[in-house]
Amino acid sequence: MTTPALLALLGLLGANIALGLGNTVGYHRLLTHRAFHTHPWVRGLFTLLGALHSGGPLMWVGLHRLHHAKSDGPEDPHTPTRGFWFGHCGWLLGTERVLPSVLLAVSGFGQQATLLWLDIRRLTGHREADWHSMVPDLRKFRLMRILDVPLVTPALFGAQLAAAWLIGGWWGIAWLWALHVSLTNGSWSVNSICHSPRFGREDHKNRDQSRNVPWIAAITFGEGYHNNHHRFPRSACHGLDGGPDVSWWVIRLLERLGLAWKINLPRKYRHRLPSLAAP
Repeated sequence: MTTPALLALLGLLGANIALGLGNTVGYHRLLTHRAFHTHPWVRGLFTLLGALHSGGPLMWVGLHRLHHAKSDGPEDPHTPTRGFWFGHCGWLLGTERVLPSVLLAVSGFGQQATLLWLDIRRLTGHREADWHSMVPDLRKFRLMRILDVPLVTPALFGAQLAAAWLIGGWWGIAWLWALHVSLTNGSWSVNSICHSPRFGREDHKNRDQSRNVPWIAAITFGEGYHNNHHRFPRSACHGLDGGPDVSWWVIRLLERLGLAWKINLPRKYRHRLPSLAAP
């Protein structure tokens, strides 16, 4: 492998980890479930990393809180009870048809296109920001409100496209495409695979179909322990019985550095998951 190709591969891996953790540690465990506390600048950093891929934090958090409130019911925004591909990404298009969903999954930039279309509908008065009712705690933060303004996160993606083109031309665009294909399908797999009875295991009896799928956890920084998460939604650790939970390892590192505190863990698991900050 040539040096430029190796650097591109390492850069792809690094960007996948950084943006992925923005989604899992930032948007999910910190903003949505308040699984730990941190400094404003740390919260801001993880939020910006999440916004580079997942759209505005208010919408993301609002939809995820609705998912927990209505999990696998008629009002769940992305339940696979309406079909595997609907749960994976068809919900973004409002369709249960397989072909459009598969095309979106391999498009790489399809999620960004749907976010742009949503913002256009908001600007033209055809869509309300109905997720605001789910996130009153986050609307007090200026950064959250700025990222919720229509066309702000599409502009961030436009900046990514421009940077990729200036650095590598069409190869740079292909690199960015690979990054977004990996991130989107990894994140969507938690909705589809980890809510399908065909996969994984049900370690806790919940009112939904959530499953623990260790191999999904390995590629989503611990999010695949989804049955654990639905049983203990505020837990900072999802891999409660061991296994790869990179997001939890990052939170523990933040604690060691004095950048995270008040870390939430289920009482019955605390003796197995000691705090690194403890003497």
